Amino acid sequence: MSTQDLQWLLLRKSNSFLVKQKGLGRVFSREPGNVAALHSYKYSGLVNDKSVGIVPAAGRGVVVSTRKQKVSPNAIKGSRNSTTVKGGSRRVAGAVANMVAKNGYRADLRKPAVARATAIVNAQVRKPRVQRVRAPRGAAARKAVVAAEEQ
Repeated sequence: MSTQDLQWLLLRKSNSFLVKQKGLGRVFSREPGNVAALHSYKYSGLVNDKSVGIVPAAGRGVVVSTRKQKVSPNAIKGSRNSTTVKGGSRRVAGAVANMVAKNGYRADLRKPAVARATAIVNAQVRKPRVQRVRAPRGAAARKAVVAAEEQ
C-alpha cells in the first residue's frame, strides 16, 4: 500500500474527476468524499484515509459517509460508514458538525462539511412564490373609483 503523499503525487495532475475551465481561476473536483469540491490534497476523497462525503438523500435530508479506519484498502464493500440525517438546516448542520469534528474524525473539515450539508438541505426546500398584488393604475384606477362611488 502506498502512502497518501505518493497517491496524491500520482493523481494530482490527471484524474477523471478534475474540472478545469477557463476563467474560474481554480481547479475543482467531482470526486466522491470531497466536501469542498476543490482539487487539493486536504479535501481529496481519493487519497485521504479519513474522507467525508455529503450527498442528498432520497426525498429530504443528507447522507454523510465516512471512511472506516480499520478496513483493508482493498475492501470496497464495507469500507464506508453512511448515516442519513433528516430535518431542517440547523439540525442537519449540528449533526454533521458532530459527526465530522466533535467525534474526532476530521476537525479541519467542519466548516466545508456544514456548508455543503446546509446548502443541500436549503436547496431541497421548496418555497412558494408569493405574487405581489399591484394596485390598479391609470384607466383601471379611474374605473375602480367610479365603481366604488356607484355602490
